[in-house]
Amino acid sequence: MVLRSTGCLLCVKRRVKCDERFPKCMRCERYGKPCPGYERGFKFVTAKPYRSQRRQKSVVSTGGQNGAATASGYGSDTEHESTGIRAVKRLSPEPGDLNVTQCLNNLTDEISQPFPISSGYVISRWFLLFPSIYGRNRTLDSAMKAFVAHHIGNVTLSKQAIQYARTAYGEALSRLRKSLNCPSECLSSEIYCSVLLLCLYELFADVDRGDVWMSHARALSQLTEARGPSRYQTELDNTLLKASRGLIVMYSLFGGTECILVSDEWHNVMKQQCNPSLSAGLDSLVEEFFTYFTLSPSLVHQLYSLKEADFTDTTTLLRLSEMLKTTLELQEKLDLWYDRFCQATPAPYEVLSSTGDTVYPAVLWYSDVNSATIYCSYYSYMVLIHEILKTCGYPGEQEALVAYFRDKICKSVEYTAQGLLGPYRMGFALRVAWEVADTVTKEWIRGCLRTFSEFYSVMREENY
Repeated sequence: MVLRSTGCLLCVKRRVKCDERFPKCMRCERYGKPCPGYERGFKFVTAKPYRSQRRQKSVVSTGGQNGAATASGYGSDTEHESTGIRAVKRLSPEPGDLNVTQCLNNLTDEISQPFPISSGYVISRWFLLFPSIYGRNRTLDSAMKAFVAHHIGNVTLSKQAIQYARTAYGEALSRLRKSLNCPSECLSSEIYCSVLLLCLYELFADVDRGDVWMSHARALSQLTEARGPSRYQTELDNTLLKASRGLIVMYSLFGGTECILVSDEWHNVMKQQCNPSLSAGLDSLVEEFFTYFTLSPSLVHQLYSLKEADFTDTTTLLRLSEMLKTTLELQEKLDLWYDRFCQATPAPYEVLSSTGDTVYPAVLWYSDVNSATIYCSYYSYMVLIHEILKTCGYPGEQEALVAYFRDKICKSVEYTAQGLLGPYRMGFALRVAWEVADTVTKEWIRGCLRTFSEFYSVMREENY
C-alpha cells in the first residue's frame, strides 16, 4: 500500500495536517505531545479491500444576508480530515443537525488535551456542556459554529473554514443584537453563554485588533450584573459564571473599573455548585482564592495611580498609607491560604526543560492542570503585592521577591501552557511577568508570544 500522508506518525493518527518540520513537527508541540517523528515500519494486515461510499456534496447555509456556500469549499476529502472535521463543512443552522454535535464532541476532546477530559478545569467543564445545549437557541448555535469552525480551520490549516467561522461570527453578532433587545430572551442562559463564547472566539481569532475581546468582556460584565446573583443557582449557570469570571476580572483590570464580583453576595454564589472533579476541600480553597482575586483590579489601579502621584503631597501620603495597610492585610490572608493550599495539593517540583531552554533550564512540573493554574495565579498576585510594597517603600527585599515570583510564572509555562487552552490559562500570568520583566526575561516572553499567538491571537506582542 502506498502511504498517502508524509506527516509525522501522531499527526497521521490524529488525522490532521502535519507541518512536516524536521526533526519534530510544531503541530505536536502545540498539541502538548512529543512528536514521534516520520519513520514508518511495515505493518501486515489481513483484511478485505474496502472503499468508502462517496458522499454527495451538500450546501452550507450561512443564514442572514451572507448567502450560501458549498461544502467542497473547505478542500478535498483527504486522509488528514477526521469525521468531525468533515462535518464542519456541512454545518447547518438547523437545531437537529447531528454533524455539529459530532464536531462539538471532537472539539471538547481536543480542547482538554493533553490533560484528561475529566479535568476539573472550569473552561473544559464548560465546553463539555456544549453538545447538550446545542439547538436551544439560534444565537448560541451561530456562536458555537463560529468557534468550532475557527478551531477546525486552525487544525486543518483551512482558510475557507476560518472564513466560514468569520461569517458565522457575523451572523451570531446580528442575532445577538436582536436577542438582547428581546425581554424574554436577553437574560437567558443561552444568550449569556453566547456572549461568553464570542468573547473567547475573539481571543483566539483576534482578526481586527487586540481589544475587540474587551467589548465582549464589557457586555459579559454588564450582563452578569443585570442578571443578578439569583440567576446562577443551576449547574449550567454556575458553570457559566465561573467560566466568565476570569474575563470579567480582566475587563475590570484593563478597563479601569471596579470588578462587579467583589461583593460577599457574589462570592457566596460562586461557592455553590462544587466542582465534582475536585475534592470539597480543594474546591473551597479555589473559591477562597478567587474572592481575593476579585480585588486585584482595584489594587492595580491604585498602584499605577500612585506611581504617577506627587509623593510630597499629603493626600498622596494618606492614600499610600491606606493602600499599604490593605496590601499587608491581603498578603497575610494569602500567606495563610497558600499554606493550606500546599497541604491540599502536591507542590510543583523542578525538572529539566524538555526544550533545552537556556534562560530557564529547570522548569516547574505540576500534579495536574487545576493546581498549576491556581499556583500561577498565586504567583501573579504575589508579583503584584510585592510591586506595591516596593512602590510604597516598605522594608524588605521586595524587588528580589518580584523577580522570584516572576520566574516562577515563566518556569510554569512549559507545563501549564500545553494544549489549545494553554495560552488562555497563562495569559494573565504572562502579562504580569511581562510588566516586571528585565531585558532577558522580556525577550524570553516575546518568544512565547510568537509561539502562542499562532493559535491564541490576542497574545501577539503588539497587544502587550
